[in-house]
Amino acid sequence: MIMKYYDIRDDIRTYPDAWCYLIWSKRGPGKTYSTLRMCIEDKKKFVFLKRTKDDIDLLCAHKKNVNFDMSPFVPLNRDFGWNIKPLKIQKGIAGFYHTNEEGEPAGNPLGYCVALSAASDVKGFDLSECDYLIFDEFIPKSYEIVKRNEGDALLDIYMTVSRDRIKRGRGELKLICLANATSINNPTFNILDVTDVAADMDVFNKEYTYQAERKILMHNIKPVMDEEDEEKSGIEIAMTGTAWHEMSFSGHFAYDDFSAIKHQRMKNYRPYVSYIYKKKQVYIYMKDGYFYACYSKNDKCPVFNLSRENEQKRFFNEYIFELREACIEDKMQFTHYTMYDLIINYKKIFKI
Repeated sequence: MIMKYYDIRDDIRTYPDAWCYLIWSKRGPGKTYSTLRMCIEDKKKFVFLKRTKDDIDLLCAHKKNVNFDMSPFVPLNRDFGWNIKPLKIQKGIAGFYHTNEEGEPAGNPLGYCVALSAASDVKGFDLSECDYLIFDEFIPKSYEIVKRNEGDALLDIYMTVSRDRIKRGRGELKLICLANATSINNPTFNILDVTDVAADMDVFNKEYTYQAERKILMHNIKPVMDEEDEEKSGIEIAMTGTAWHEMSFSGHFAYDDFSAIKHQRMKNYRPYVSYIYKKKQVYIYMKDGYFYACYSKNDKCPVFNLSRENEQKRFFNEYIFELREACIEDKMQFTHYTMYDLIINYKKIFKI
């Protein structure tokens, strides 16, 4: 299976009105490579986001005569004869510069590299000259420790960089989020309220979804079959059939369980309980010891508003144990993934 290299320009040309581009795939189609190449070749300034201040330190750790460089520009420098390197401005903030043979910057920054954890520090900088905000690896790896409010930090930085661009006739700042398909339950999908959309795309093998009213493009880059498959690597052969293989070589959210996400006929189901979460009301029905969660309305069951702490605790005490047990025994189905996630991971979502 061979994947052609991705070109971010195709998505921007096809969906020029989008302010947010969420792009994920298997490993290796060149998402970051393509995006940074576009910025340099089109002379567009950018902010490149990493997760922590330590990530910025690592990118800036290159030294002359030492073969160690973690910059995303390493393959671009090799292929185009550039010598672009990140140089630290302050803790958590760096600039990308053309550099001379001595590693010294030549001219103004081409773009900036900022840590999400430095969101409050960025407010002192005027980055409104940047046209793109690029969040690299926005889906965290399974072993990374990520703060639950990371999505809020992302949107705070977006607003800080954006400032008065539109009033000055520069158009909207474009947010480009790039990642491998590690986990669908991530802070960026959650803050943008697109987790269920991404789940449906994965289940139904859909490549594009454009929410025109919200100006959000979601692109799950698909592998392209060649007439003659290239020889598989040893690790690809060895890991065939595992979740890691599905994530790494197929671009599926293989670590997430979608088996309970199904549409069910409502015949003979009766209202059981309902909850309101993130301005959406979910209704849970029951029949012969089986449960079904959906958006089909009724006014015949108790309702819990989970924006209130006391009702979060009451719902937990009165219903979660039974519903979670039904999930474990494959006796509960959901129309959307976030409904399932709320029941299974209730204590991670709410402080109970």
